[in-house]
Amino acid sequence: MRLKAWMWPLATIAVALAALAVSLLVIDRWGEAAIARQQAAIAAAARDYFVAFAREEGVAPLIATLDRRERVGAPDGFRYALLDADGRLLAGADVVGSLNAPDAGWRTVAEPASSPRRFWRVLAQPLDGGLTLVVAEALSARDALRGAILQGSAIALTLTAVGAAIAGAGLHALMLSRTRGIARTAERIAGGDLSARAPERPGGDVFDDLAGSVNAMLTRIEELMTGMRTVTDSLAHDLRSPLTRLKGALARAAADETAPDDRAAAIDQAHREVDGALATLSALLDIARAESGLSRDMLQRVDAARLALEMGELFAPVLEDAGQGLRIDVPATPVIACLHETLLRQALGNLLHNAAIHAGPGARVVLSVEETEAGEVRIVVADTGPGVPADQLGRVQERFVRLEAARTRPGSGLGLALVAACAKLHCGRLVLEDNSPGLRAVLEAPLRG
Repeated sequence: MRLKAWMWPLATIAVALAALAVSLLVIDRWGEAAIARQQAAIAAAARDYFVAFAREEGVAPLIATLDRRERVGAPDGFRYALLDADGRLLAGADVVGSLNAPDAGWRTVAEPASSPRRFWRVLAQPLDGGLTLVVAEALSARDALRGAILQGSAIALTLTAVGAAIAGAGLHALMLSRTRGIARTAERIAGGDLSARAPERPGGDVFDDLAGSVNAMLTRIEELMTGMRTVTDSLAHDLRSPLTRLKGALARAAADETAPDDRAAAIDQAHREVDGALATLSALLDIARAESGLSRDMLQRVDAARLALEMGELFAPVLEDAGQGLRIDVPATPVIACLHETLLRQALGNLLHNAAIHAGPGARVVLSVEETEAGEVRIVVADTGPGVPADQLGRVQERFVRLEAARTRPGSGLGLALVAACAKLHCGRLVLEDNSPGLRAVLEAPLRG
């Protein structure tokens, strides 16, 4: 069933009316039962009183008392009478004497020759000497009391229902207004405007909390879409040249006039171009798996100090060939953390490889591992090379970003992007800082994943 905008107020009114009807029915039934119990208790108390009065004072004083009470009258709807053995009235109300009272106990009877007909609830109590004490309650008085209670309850419940309906209609209007704002944002997003955001007030209500969550989701979607476009454009740009060179090399190798040595060189070049393209695609796949969390099931307890020491020893010859010095500063005791060992080795290798390429001859490279009081492990690669401009520290972590515009050096611009994805997989972060001089890259991750 499709929920229309007008269905909420209509449902609110219907529920309010149903609740009003049920409430009045319950009040009527319970009220009637309570009144009946109360009136029966009053009648029984009056009977017991007059029975005791007759035993203690005698019949004559009882007759006088009943006649006096009849003359004075009572507003409670009860009338009293004393009948002889033949059913003739000795004292009290004439109307009670005319009723068809039972010999004993309760009976509901109609008053003779009454228009409209009046009903009485009669209690008969036999006395000594064949006398009968009759206590009669006019049910019209009970009905009046019941009607007054029902009327008052109806007014109170009607006001409550009207108030609830008004509040429901107001709440519906508010909900409709707020949800339409979110719906309009969704329509703009569907129309291609990824910058659209739901209206949000700081410190607002639950709709503002919902809008904040939606906006955070939209921001993330925009980042992913922008990143996807960037990756697509950059991938197309970066693969066009190697594929073009690959095509040219294969064409030279296939030409009949190509000398054997030139053909072998062309085939080697084709292999290198294919290896470079595969390396780029592999790096993109590793980044995607890390950012999506698909590699999280491979996290295990690893000694970060031992891992850094092994990677430092592995890259020491590479840095030495680049004319650089390496110092490894790791704790003597194990630094155990929940890590993706393979991806972390690749990320640390990227940082050391970047230092070897960009720090320049004569630079000093320091690889260190720190365990912080906040329960984090910090793996640091710092060099004394030319560093990265301060306004580019955030940008170089993006995919395919290379500060060398001419791109004369080999590389795809995915090294730091992979390190950042590795940090994200470990619920940590990659921090690039000025080493004064040089670059200081800090990979932070919690000790417990």
